[in-house]
Amino acid sequence: MGEDFLKDKLDSAARIRQIRERAGFTQEQFAEILGISLSGYKKIENAENQISLNGLRKLERKLQVSADYILFGENESPDVMWERIQNCTDSDKLYLMIKLLFYFANNRNKAFYVKEDKANLDDAIFRVMEELRKYKVD
Repeated sequence: MGEDFLKDKLDSAARIRQIRERAGFTQEQFAEILGISLSGYKKIENAENQISLNGLRKLERKLQVSADYILFGENESPDVMWERIQNCTDSDKLYLMIKLLFYFANNRNKAFYVKEDKANLDDAIFRVMEELRKYKVD
């Protein structure tokens, strides 16, 4: 296998470890999220094995981490994200703004939400949105 493949494999393993650490999970907890053994997870993090397609799906669903980021280190450009924000509904814009406020106020060191955390955060955001609607000026 080529040098590029080995570099990609090592980079991918490093990103998976970074995701785990930023989310505050132990290797054991992350292995459980992926539905694999601890030794199997350690081999992924040490770049001996690669994460499965099923593992990529689980990280997307549970931690909202894209497969593109894990495999290639690619995220959408800020310009693409900005265009999406400009074209979404006012309600979605308000939701995003409040979510960012919660992030900066409470979660600066936590890059990825666990599904349960996301549900609690969404509930709090919707409560704030309802309160703000009471003050809407036409």
